[in-house]
Amino acid sequence: MDESIAEVEKSIELTEFACSMPQLVQGEVLEVSKGVECRIERKPLGVVASIAPFNFPHMVPHWTIPNALMLGNTMILKPSELVPISSNRIAEMLKESGLPDGVFNVVNGDRAIVEAICDHPGIKAVSFVGSTKVAKIVYVRATSTLKRALCLGGAKNHLLVLPDAHLEMTASNVVASMSGCAGQRCMAAAQMVGIGGVDHIIAQMILEAKKLVPGKNLGPVISKASYERILGFIAEAEKSGAKVLLDGRNPTVEGGASNGYYLGPTIIDHVTTDMRISQEEVFGPVISIVRAKDLDAAIAIENANPYGNAAAVFTQSGGLARQVMERASAGMIGVNIGVPVPREPFSFGGWNDSKFGTCDITGKSSIEFFTQLKKTTTKWNPEGKTNWMS
Repeated sequence: MDESIAEVEKSIELTEFACSMPQLVQGEVLEVSKGVECRIERKPLGVVASIAPFNFPHMVPHWTIPNALMLGNTMILKPSELVPISSNRIAEMLKESGLPDGVFNVVNGDRAIVEAICDHPGIKAVSFVGSTKVAKIVYVRATSTLKRALCLGGAKNHLLVLPDAHLEMTASNVVASMSGCAGQRCMAAAQMVGIGGVDHIIAQMILEAKKLVPGKNLGPVISKASYERILGFIAEAEKSGAKVLLDGRNPTVEGGASNGYYLGPTIIDHVTTDMRISQEEVFGPVISIVRAKDLDAAIAIENANPYGNAAAVFTQSGGLARQVMERASAGMIGVNIGVPVPREPFSFGGWNDSKFGTCDITGKSSIEFFTQLKKTTTKWNPEGKTNWMS
């Protein structure tokens, strides 16, 4: 319940920012020579589309809906077929608020709908949020029909933890990051890089994680297929020599497991970078711990992973934090923050295999994606005997 409320509150924040956009997209006029003016104005693209995932059925659509509409576009939203109810309710509320018919539209369906959106000549831009595999496919298909495309993929976010990190704050932040929304978010802590002597922090993490009770304050994963995939990651890591410090498999759930596919928080230590769990997105309440001898080695581990959504460092040293801020190959960096999502007007977006396309999906950067520039040059003094280059 708390996570659902927080998701809606974030949607409100996104909408409030969008309401400020008319002030952010004011044109510019300059007299470039005697009697000659140049003007720049931002114009809407027309029809744009947004393809949203299952994990934030209310917030992620609000990454695009308010901004696109406030910038003068009309929108087609294609929600995940696993969670259609929220998007339909958003459409109902927009209609109730007075939005004219046809300005916002919801199309439910599966892959065939996504392909139709990518191929339709009347759609000028497509945004997508989902796995990296599908993000690449959507980006290539949409841009091949000469559309703008901005496709956000998966992540393997690394949290670099130094021995001097604040014990309670670090443990609670790391656990909250790996377990929020049952780990089903692209900003989740997927891998901790322990630098030097951090066993005391790991021990505190275990204590924090034990406070999470599946079915009470930890929700289920989305499907049986996802559940079985996560179990496979854990079993494979254990077989390869990693040590499961806290095992969330087969939890006791109040009301019975029939209410969903539940996993308890799982902490796996002594993972090596060649293990599959270290390389791929698990998307569950699981964190793997890789050990590094120093900060240089930790940053090298972070930068070697193909994703680039987020990275964080936990330390009380400003100098060491600055090194991570400058050297980590990720679009969003946290210092003593496990989920470094920027607040509006700062934008959301990663690097590398976490994002395909230019601009970001939220904040001021989204203005570039959802508008195009019109440039006008005017001259009203023929007697001036000047040309536009004068």
